[in-house]
Amino acid sequence: MDYEKAIRGLGRFTDLLRKTPVEIREKVSDITLSRGKPVQLFLMGKAAFLRENGTLSALPSADCPIVSGREIGEIFRALSGYSAYSHTAELKNGFLSTADGLRVGVLGTAVTEGGALRTVREITGLTVRIPREIPGCAGPLFRTGIRPEEGLLICGAPSSGKTTLLRDIARVLGNAGKRVIVLDERFELRSDGFDLGLCTEVLSGYPKREGLSHAVRCLAPEFLLCDELGDGDLDAIRSAAFSGVALIASVHGAGPKDFLRRPLCRALLQTGAFQNVAFLRGRGSPSSVETVCKAGDLLARSVAADRSADVSLRGSGRNAAAKSA
Repeated sequence: MDYEKAIRGLGRFTDLLRKTPVEIREKVSDITLSRGKPVQLFLMGKAAFLRENGTLSALPSADCPIVSGREIGEIFRALSGYSAYSHTAELKNGFLSTADGLRVGVLGTAVTEGGALRTVREITGLTVRIPREIPGCAGPLFRTGIRPEEGLLICGAPSSGKTTLLRDIARVLGNAGKRVIVLDERFELRSDGFDLGLCTEVLSGYPKREGLSHAVRCLAPEFLLCDELGDGDLDAIRSAAFSGVALIASVHGAGPKDFLRRPLCRALLQTGAFQNVAFLRGRGSPSSVETVCKAGDLLARSVAADRSADVSLRGSGRNAAAKSA
């Protein structure tokens, strides 16, 4: 999806955003509108502020239009198709999806019931993510010699290009005649008609547990792709592991060290569903792979680190006991 489609429905700011130079548009990953603040555009991980003439400023200035609370409300209603109720399930997860396939992050006040988040009210801000299609970006990953049928976990920080890379992996496999199912829970992978491959099919809006189960039982895929695994997805991954389907998914993380510190990431490797982990470079080089590691090597490093920490703690305990004696 291009920049022009992403700025539709943003009220008076749509015309201002249309004035931005082409070279700027190609670098924008997110647009944030927040009550009482200027419009913020994020380029390669850095924030810039929109001026009335469509140019950007590194710092807020007097000619930067300020977003009002009323405008936030109007834009939210427009993006939700004037039916916030129909987006209740999405709002519980902090976003809404638009008819154009955009994912919009929502800021506001949580409404809870019994300790569980039900919805969001008093919307104070919106972040529009601009999904992109980069045909060929998965080429360097495949040239590392990985075997996608062994399972692949893609790890990267927010805006590092995880979803973009997943799209191109689906395209490559689907065009190679592989039966691919894309589980597009948040309506972002397929988005506005991106090319996911001739033999690729999409399950849109399915929660991961139901989507993985349905795909394995009824659709006979060779590969199953999904985005942004979380703690609540572990059981679904365990159920799908060793079902004869190769899983390719993404997870948040900044690199091997941070990856191993996250219990979720270690647990995902322990399911056996992912024999390879690809780490992305980061916001400055979206969808680019920094390194690929074997799951077994990462787990071995994790065990060694835990043993080292345990020895250190026991040593500290003995020293403290000796001093007290």
